[in-house]
Amino acid sequence: MNKLLGYKFILLILFVGLTVSSASAHSYSMTRINDYTNADDLNLEPECARVNYWLGTVAVWSQDFYETETDVEETDFGSSNSGYTGLDSADFHYHTGHGTDEIGYTSEICLYNWVSYSSTGDVQASEVEKKWDQDNEWVLIASCKVLKDHSEWAKALKYSHGILGFSTEVPVSTALVDSFFDETINENDEICDAWLFATVETFDTSVTAVIVADTDDQFAYDHLNGQGTVEPDESPDDSLYAYNSWEC
Repeated sequence: MNKLLGYKFILLILFVGLTVSSASAHSYSMTRINDYTNADDLNLEPECARVNYWLGTVAVWSQDFYETETDVEETDFGSSNSGYTGLDSADFHYHTGHGTDEIGYTSEICLYNWVSYSSTGDVQASEVEKKWDQDNEWVLIASCKVLKDHSEWAKALKYSHGILGFSTEVPVSTALVDSFFDETINENDEICDAWLFATVETFDTSVTAVIVADTDDQFAYDHLNGQGTVEPDESPDDSLYAYNSWEC
């Protein structure tokens, strides 16, 4: 083989290798529950299909895990600091399913076997406090009322950057997913601005959207990985956080 041609061939291999490596540098995970023992069933596959499209196809991220129905467990939400760490192993996590904030009780993510006014079948903020401390940056909880107790859920953010969600009831919506990821991926918009735009575009004033971030800079400047600035993890960790909410 001609030496010059050989060098070009090697460079081509290196370039392709770097391209593939870059394309799979970021990861996402999902949890979804349609069928509940003690609550109305939902139809949420279309939402998750759109998340897969935007992060898996458009942004070319790798999927870390996608758990559904009875396979969704507390540990998927990063409740353990050793062994399997769930969402803490992926840059972005998307959860969709029921949530609640019962009177006199804490807000919670409802698992398939959730029982009202009980700690059975739920994920509470206290179970993930200071445990999001590995690879995760952002968590989107597409569930009713979970972030009504935003000050408690903010305690999960040891090194994770933020949580997106709602403090009121919220309808099922693929339009929200498309709007949010169009802004963050196609427009390279900051996560905070994209969440504001997407929620206001999708819902009416009966829905209150929430964003919680570990630092002011993460709140203002963080993008999805690969789409712009991602601020450093908070160091040292403290009890302060940035927060905003708005009627859509």
